[in-house]
Amino acid sequence: MNRGGSMFGIGIPELTILFILFVMIAAVVTGVVLLIRRSTQSSNKNPRAVFCMQCGTQNAGNASHCSRCGTALQSPQQWGSDSSVPNYLAQAILTTIFCCVPLGIPAIVFAAQVNSKLAAGDRAGAVEASKKAKLWCWISFVAGVAFVIIYFAIIIIGIFGGKQYY
Repeated sequence: MNRGGSMFGIGIPELTILFILFVMIAAVVTGVVLLIRRSTQSSNKNPRAVFCMQCGTQNAGNASHCSRCGTALQSPQQWGSDSSVPNYLAQAILTTIFCCVPLGIPAIVFAAQVNSKLAAGDRAGAVEASKKAKLWCWISFVAGVAFVIIYFAIIIIGIFGGKQYY
């Protein structure tokens, strides 16, 4: 039997919630796919490239001076290891999906910036983006946990605090 004239006994409010949930999941999945595609394309383009810290020009890995401005280039070994700056991309994606989507999106954005800034030779910018990604991961996690606690508190208050009709 149809309830309220809708299909399968599902009302309009339930359909709206399901639609919004589907759109949010589709947006997160699309964002993750685009980030993965972007990271694989940029790393496969020229894995040994060295970027000029003066003008930002991409140079061959064995170049000692920038082809555009002539500035002496620093190799990645001179300014530190790439692995010493965590990007928190996995944590950002997980907190976005499972905790709080609006607060998890900045975490994904900052996490995606870490590797590109390291590749460009901007170690300080990469460290700053890493710190911001970690901060937004924690903010998203705390907001998600707080929402769940408040939600269950309201349910418990509704169950035990309601009037009894016997």
